[in-house]
Amino acid sequence: MKKKAITIIKFIIFTTIFYLLLVYNVFRIWEKLAPITKDYVEITTPTENQNIEESFYQTETDEEDWTGHYIAGNNYDKLRESLCKRINICDKIQFNGTYSPYENYSYTRAIAGIVDFIDKYNTQDKAIDESIKNIDINKDTGKRRWYATRDSIILNLWSVWSKKEFAELLSHEMWHITDLGYLQWSAITKNKVFTEFGKIVFAKDDISLRFYSYSRDSETIRKADAKKKNFCSGYGMSDPFEDLAECFNLYINHNIFFKEIAKKDNILKKKYNFIASIFDGKYMSSNNKELSLLTKNTTRRPRDTTKLSN
Repeated sequence: MKKKAITIIKFIIFTTIFYLLLVYNVFRIWEKLAPITKDYVEITTPTENQNIEESFYQTETDEEDWTGHYIAGNNYDKLRESLCKRINICDKIQFNGTYSPYENYSYTRAIAGIVDFIDKYNTQDKAIDESIKNIDINKDTGKRRWYATRDSIILNLWSVWSKKEFAELLSHEMWHITDLGYLQWSAITKNKVFTEFGKIVFAKDDISLRFYSYSRDSETIRKADAKKKNFCSGYGMSDPFEDLAECFNLYINHNIFFKEIAKKDNILKKKYNFIASIFDGKYMSSNNKELSLLTKNTTRRPRDTTKLSN
């Protein structure tokens, strides 16, 4: 009798926990996948230009370190050392090849900038550096320009033509880590429609699924009515992960340009608002001069957003 009572108690406890988790996940799904109601596209764009991206590479005469003291601008080893004291990313950056102290500092500063932005404005309860395993910067020739997984980035400099392009490649690849490794949600059940290259990994309440579904029926199938104008770039049409990474780069580094093309296409407006809602409308760079890149053909898209200004 006692054994039967213990079994019943265990069953009640298990059932209670199960339904509590179920209710929690239902509410999490409702909370995270509820329609975005704020239209960031219609918010007036500031008239002044913002070029925070370019500031990563400024060779200032003096730079204040984390203690409040100033370091001579030409001592780039000291500048990098100072920078590394306030960010938890330097031990994950691997420089393969020969680099000057200035190169080490400027590339580290660019990485710190995008990491700081994501941490400052994204509403997660952890730092993004927790999701980063390593960032490799190479000078080897003949290799792919970039590559990223859910926790690693490889950037091959031989085919990168400018520091600005490097910053944009970094933004693009950092979003892959943000999307696949950082934005993790709580549902126990998995989404079987959108997979990560065939692997069932996405929780049902993963917010990225909403973005993916704007233009695709699954990871490998675009919607029947999807058009080129619905994407941020030609490259973004290849799969949902590149679509989101390309739109993120456009949003964070070419905000005025993205906002203007989003005003002319409802799907792009949804994509803009999706990313803006994660960062509450904050972005890193915008430049009114980029409006000159717009053409009368409002359906035209860049092949690659990281080369938009090059």
